[in-house]
Amino acid sequence: MKISAPAATALLIGSSLLLAACGGGGGGSTPGSSPAGTIGGAVVLGPVAGASVRAYALSGGAQGALLGEATADAAGRFTVSIGHHAGPVMLVATGGSYVDEATGASMALGSGDALGCAIPSVAADAATAGIQVTPLTSMARARAAAMPGGMTEANVAAANASVGAYFQAGDVLRVAPMDPTAAGAGAGATQDERGYGMALAAMSQEAMALGMTSSAGMATALAADASDGVMDGMMGATPVSMGGMGGMGGGMMAPSAGSSGLADAMRAFLASARNRSGLTADDLQACLAQLSGAGGQLPGAGGSGQGAGGTMTGTAFMGAMSGGTVTAYAVTGGARGQALGAAPLGAAGAFSVGLGPYAGPVMLEVAGATFVDEATGTAMPMASGDVLTACVPSVAAGATTSGVHVTPLTTMAQAMAQGTPGGMTTASAGAANAGVGSYFMAGDVLGTMPMDPSVAGSGAGATQDQRDHGMAIAAMSEYARTVGMTGSSSAMVTAMAEDASDGVMNGMMGGTGISMGGGGMMGGGPGMMAANAGTRGLSGAMTTFAGSAMNRSGVTAAGVQALVDQLAASSGTIP
Repeated sequence: MKISAPAATALLIGSSLLLAACGGGGGGSTPGSSPAGTIGGAVVLGPVAGASVRAYALSGGAQGALLGEATADAAGRFTVSIGHHAGPVMLVATGGSYVDEATGASMALGSGDALGCAIPSVAADAATAGIQVTPLTSMARARAAAMPGGMTEANVAAANASVGAYFQAGDVLRVAPMDPTAAGAGAGATQDERGYGMALAAMSQEAMALGMTSSAGMATALAADASDGVMDGMMGATPVSMGGMGGMGGGMMAPSAGSSGLADAMRAFLASARNRSGLTADDLQACLAQLSGAGGQLPGAGGSGQGAGGTMTGTAFMGAMSGGTVTAYAVTGGARGQALGAAPLGAAGAFSVGLGPYAGPVMLEVAGATFVDEATGTAMPMASGDVLTACVPSVAAGATTSGVHVTPLTTMAQAMAQGTPGGMTTASAGAANAGVGSYFMAGDVLGTMPMDPSVAGSGAGATQDQRDHGMAIAAMSEYARTVGMTGSSSAMVTAMAEDASDGVMNGMMGGTGISMGGGGMMGGGPGMMAANAGTRGLSGAMTTFAGSAMNRSGVTAAGVQALVDQLAASSGTIP
């Protein structure tokens, strides 16, 4: 039996389209409830103007009640009311039109080519912003729906992380794809935004090369292909048929369409006149290598192949963390290479991520999480573009590596290792981890669990290394508050990592001053990081935090005086 791509989509989203057809009432919320919570974002295949966006509750891993609906504007942007719902949500976008990236032609999002996404959880009455509805989120939703238990919070988070890792696009729900048809777009884009945007362009390019009449059909087919966790032209044991769209050898999807086929299409788009981003294939080498060399396996998310073998477990901490995803990458030629696996963070920041049969250095990256800012006690989202990282010097093939911590200090160490000649090697990662540990008197930054100073009495059972590690993180939070950073204090961690990348904490990344954007006056000019931020700035902030009501650990300033004095007297050089 053949299952066409549109039919596969219908199977994956259940009765969404039936309900959509019967939903009526443009833009209203569920009858009988007053609008409270909202979800805002964009539908992107190229921006999809005029798309109808419907929000559904997810219950028992499956589509539940219609919560609300809205119409996207000319730029694909939407805001949909969801009443007082709390928990997982699925969005489905149908109709509208977009400018195809490979051809420049206006195309309709056909009735059989819905885009969608699944959101692991929203809080009651909250305004959830920046959600992307794209072919990548559609693939992740299809994968989650096919996992045991369906679209549960854990499955949705794992599937979103898996697809993000596969395309080197980070948090597919919240990273805004770069528009590669916009002149110079690559210059101001993060690597995740670049990978995301070029992945969408590659789908468009592949559809054009295959003579498809609508590139939305390619997105639909790839979602069907992703549902079993392997991009091989199959949905389980059943080939994915392209129906009458042509160009795929008898209407069947090629086994390599979602792997090396996309890599070839990305190279072709990058070399075409439609690519106005300023980027070349050299800028997307990691993504191209991932697509060419992954064998179609989506990392983690219950798939086979890459998700089997070695495992790495540990905890992410920047203040207590939850949500978000951790992705493990191979290190190739001293740089971040192919994604090995991806997994959601647990409620306490715990993670377990598969590494497959890989042996060698591993880079971990945490994105999209929420954390409790220690200086204010406020739950904050990690800002777009801000990540926590760590570089583990080496793992053995098939081994379980446990007790790994991903924190602001390991992020600084990873940046420092990356900045050394030759990049991240076993030797440079080991030296950078040791150097940052010595700078903050925290010992083994990878293996030492930071004390959480917001927890009453936490200092009593902590070692001095754990105290110093935890108070160093709290000092960054306090310093962010002191200098008036109005957004997420994760930006301070990013700035500290940039400062550490050249081995000297002096407000510079090599010969370039570090800009804090909208982070407030930093003493080095508007938005610039102060030269003493990572030395006397952190020393003073640590003393302030230790004496504040937010410090519930029982550790006083005297308990970390040696570290306070070391930072105050430091030249900024990391040992």
